[in-house]
Amino acid sequence: MKRSDLGVVLFMYGVCLLFYFLVTTLPEEAKTYPLTILACLAILNTCFLLRGLVALKRQGLLNDLPEVFTGFKGGQFFFVLLACLAYMACLPYLGFYVTSLAYLVLCMAFLRVPKLPLFLTIACLAALIYAVFTLFLKVPLPVGRLFA
Repeated sequence: MKRSDLGVVLFMYGVCLLFYFLVTTLPEEAKTYPLTILACLAILNTCFLLRGLVALKRQGLLNDLPEVFTGFKGGQFFFVLLACLAYMACLPYLGFYVTSLAYLVLCMAFLRVPKLPLFLTIACLAALIYAVFTLFLKVPLPVGRLFA
């Protein structure tokens, strides 16, 4: 087991716990889907932990912390971080679809994704999100103050 794996496992359990408490504030009819996703995340995280514990028994605890950030590209990280903050700031004004598509185009263009995969990804995700959330689950997504 690697030392960095312990941090990842603890972080993911923390995320599960945070979102569990957030989900408990939802109405009863809206809890099923998020709780299912959280349960899947917790189960996968537990499987990862068990696999790590088996590796820990076989080979001990490996200290990979000095090499974890080898090749770290700070410019990309901070650009995507700023784009996430801008996404959250623009969401109430521009709505879910416009903000999400702009975020995807901006990030993928910055990361130099070729144009064809970029447009195919955006088209497929837009169609999938519309089909799942609007048509199937009938979840009202924010339309934004600009378009309301």
